[in-house]
Amino acid sequence: MNSLLIKNQFVLNQEKRKEFCSSFLGSWNDMTLPTEKDETYRKFPISSIDWKELGFDPFQKNSILDSNQKNSSPDLLPSQKIDEILTLVKNHLAKDFFNYVSLLNSKEIEFLICEDGLTEVDRKLVGDAVRSLVRIFYIPSGKTSQIKLNTESKHESDSLHLQTILDIFVSEKDSHVEILDEENTDEDLIQFRSVLIFTKENASLKLHHYPFGGFRSKFFLHSHLMGKGSEVIVDGVSALSKRNLKDLDMEMIHHADHTNSKISYKTIVTDKSHHIFTGNLIIPPNLKKVVAHQESFNLSLNKKARAEANPKLEVLAEDVSCTHGATVGDIDEEQYFYLLSRGLSPEESKSLLVTAFYGETIHSIGFSEDIKVGLESKVHTILVGGK
Repeated sequence: MNSLLIKNQFVLNQEKRKEFCSSFLGSWNDMTLPTEKDETYRKFPISSIDWKELGFDPFQKNSILDSNQKNSSPDLLPSQKIDEILTLVKNHLAKDFFNYVSLLNSKEIEFLICEDGLTEVDRKLVGDAVRSLVRIFYIPSGKTSQIKLNTESKHESDSLHLQTILDIFVSEKDSHVEILDEENTDEDLIQFRSVLIFTKENASLKLHHYPFGGFRSKFFLHSHLMGKGSEVIVDGVSALSKRNLKDLDMEMIHHADHTNSKISYKTIVTDKSHHIFTGNLIIPPNLKKVVAHQESFNLSLNKKARAEANPKLEVLAEDVSCTHGATVGDIDEEQYFYLLSRGLSPEESKSLLVTAFYGETIHSIGFSEDIKVGLESKVHTILVGGK
């Protein structure tokens, strides 16, 4: 296990970590493994997972108090600020079984302070052992930051293996951050991952999500727009092949007036893959001037592949502007035959139309051209073999 060590990175000290994690033990002891009867897992085949093969006993309640972590670096934030962040997480962390697995089984809680400019974080996880990560990304007030987050997994056998991750982004007042979140995982990985976002007053956060590889993946995004004038924009592309299954559950929760959110996600499935996208929008009563949109576009390249879109809205305020939309379909036949008529081969025509479907999303991100070309190449290779 290794990561790119950045200047403003530290590990939460053991005493504070134990105090924080211990506050979840009461709820943890009352939890049971989710099943398809639970709404958020009803499409995910969790009952078919062989936990023995993964080397993980979901019914064993291990205590973090048994950990022997040693501090590797001093705290780089004031104790009061660390307590404020941990309290924010404690108050808003979804009571999901695997969130608690990440917290209670991870060896450490990483803090990364993202100042002006680009922060690159590469995490490579090698081997078949069960692993859990908890990372907190902190963007101070007034800073304009980019975060390039790349998480890779490589296995050492043909067996399935398990990974759980909890990533937390706290964007302070008047900060601006753009995040490129890329996963490159091996085809035998089962992953449960949650991303928790907090934006304060007049803060803006853009998250570009690009998951590649894996066998089964359950992904939660819980975004809390805490301060007046804050904005969260989420987009990305899933490209699935073989028997890959990804279940994405993205939620925008508005807590303040004059907040804006948008989810715009694209999916391409081929072979016998299966993708589920669920978008949740929550606006409580008495909020004013809230703008929220969500859209999901899905392209199927094989009749045996499946893509599902499930928009959900819980809008209890009146002075809001909300829209949602979803499409699921095949390649447009008129466009396809038009390209054939212009002398392109069937493979070239298909490749061009698929590239046009996801290309705009990739090229709208604010990272370098080399990074965008690399993303496009990965999607292209998964779907049409790089041709």
